[in-house]
Amino acid sequence: MGIFDFLKPKKKELDVNTYLLQRLKQRIEEKGNLVEFSTQYAAILINSEIEIATVVMKGDFHPFILPLLTITINKDYFPKGIESSLMGLGTTIEEKVESAIDNYIENIFTTIADSFNDTHIDEYDFKSIINNREILWHPKMSKSLVQGKWNETNNQINLYSVIEERVKKELKDYKFNWLKLYISRQPNGEISGECLLNNELWEEGYYLLEEYAKKWKDAGEFLGQKQFIMFRRCDAYDL
Repeated sequence: MGIFDFLKPKKKELDVNTYLLQRLKQRIEEKGNLVEFSTQYAAILINSEIEIATVVMKGDFHPFILPLLTITINKDYFPKGIESSLMGLGTTIEEKVESAIDNYIENIFTTIADSFNDTHIDEYDFKSIINNREILWHPKMSKSLVQGKWNETNNQINLYSVIEERVKKELKDYKFNWLKLYISRQPNGEISGECLLNNELWEEGYYLLEEYAKKWKDAGEFLGQKQFIMFRRCDAYDL
């Protein structure tokens, strides 16, 4: 089954997903964007440039959790979409939807939208060699968000810094690359997470995150950390 098959409305989730898209449209419009509903499937189109499709995932989840899959699409640069699994938390549909939207806007949408601006932060810029060609990259990233009770453990470490040197060798010669990082430790010490580069599992990156999480203190507490990064090839290096 293709990823866009998930975007076809299903009876049980239609009302929740429709409400979620309505609220997402309103929230993004509040930021000064022109937003309209897609005529093809459950999605919205922002400034005729970025499309966001959403679906509420099926499964046996806690009643306070709204599991959500988002696909953020640009037909020129990422036509297959940037995939992201999110969760909304709350006791009502309204609370869960707002929580999911907060999660998406703060961690994903703002970073993607900002990456379309050819601005840069000098301390993060770097060059790589791909197919014997030098390329300058402008990374844009969300805040390094933390979950749980961080008491003894340093929660100021930028998650991107854990994989920063290694990822420079992994980028493809595309206008945009993207990286989704998540690592967590359960109270029993079990570590899990994901490291996705251009929607694909990047095993070396995950192992680096895992080794980082093994150093966390606060035994018996749940801890989690996540971050989303976009890499824009500098316009001066476009062919």
